Amino acid sequence: MSRVFGANMKNHRSSLLKLVIGLGLLAFLYTKLPDREQLWQQISTANFGLLLLGACCYALAVALSGIKWGILLASVGLRPPTPRLLGHQWLAEFFNNFLPGQVGGDVMRGYALAADTHQNAAAAASVLIDRFIGLMVFMSAASVASIIMLLWGRRPDGTPFAAAELLYIRLIAVGVVGLTLLLAAIVGAVLSRRIKQLVERVLQHLPFAQHTTPIWRSLAAAFNAYRHQYRAMWLTALCGLLIVFFTSVNIWLIAQAVQPGSISLLAVLAINPLIVFVSLVPISPGGLGVRQTGFAGLFALIGADWGLGFAVGLIQQFIGYLVSLPGGYLWIRNRRRDDAEIQPNSASADDAPYTAPIAHQK
Repeated sequence: MSRVFGANMKNHRSSLLKLVIGLGLLAFLYTKLPDREQLWQQISTANFGLLLLGACCYALAVALSGIKWGILLASVGLRPPTPRLLGHQWLAEFFNNFLPGQVGGDVMRGYALAADTHQNAAAAASVLIDRFIGLMVFMSAASVASIIMLLWGRRPDGTPFAAAELLYIRLIAVGVVGLTLLLAAIVGAVLSRRIKQLVERVLQHLPFAQHTTPIWRSLAAAFNAYRHQYRAMWLTALCGLLIVFFTSVNIWLIAQAVQPGSISLLAVLAINPLIVFVSLVPISPGGLGVRQTGFAGLFALIGADWGLGFAVGLIQQFIGYLVSLPGGYLWIRNRRRDDAEIQPNSASADDAPYTAPIAHQK
């Protein structure tokens, strides 16, 4: 009992510390603003219609993320009901926004799927492949957008980029191209039989091999099921491109609502994936403070006002909180249902657990 209490206290202290770090970053950025009154005036007079449209784009991106995940699952014989799958995705979005980093959301949706299907390895493999393909598509879009920006060489107002700004954009282009290649290599590695066999041989020579090797074999078999699912991979990538577009439009609409003509959609396409990467840093709940720092810094790098980037980051964080609230409701409802120990035959058909065999590719 004392161990459980001690672990809970440690988790609470860690969560509190990360919240303090996030709020501290926000406070630091706020004190560095050249004109704080102008910031609040811009936010308070922002175009509500554009903000609402941006929130709709955000919600659509979350729904597309669930559909994208479902395409991968269907390709290996797992077909959860669409409402349940979207519920898992919204649950992940809730934890993405209220836990440190976005990895927490992946863990929660993988856990929810595993609880439904009783196939832990298949659930973990689907989440990992979905995450890596999504990030690879984001980085690919950023590579194309940053190269186009270099060729165009102008700010939203039509004036040419300064030499320092062009240098920063070149660095962004090199960075996102490198990340794209790295992510493509990771996807190729998890689908390669030879590399997985090499990993297994290494695990067999490490401590606790009798425990880790069977887990790795199950996970490797689950990854192998995707080796020849080319159509599903392409459809997943296509959905990923749509998600990049709608999340970028979300940011662009927020910027236009606060300061019309301040930044181009092309520029947002170049920096949006980098903001996603910054938000993965697990040092504050939902990237609070970290996200705004990324927005401010990247806006400044492409020639926009960094104070505007801070404002856009704040508003986007708030929109993320609002859109993800249904996921919080689902989490509370599921916990109450589990606590009440409802019998399986009393659950609705939509809530009933399902099982499906995962396809194995030769």
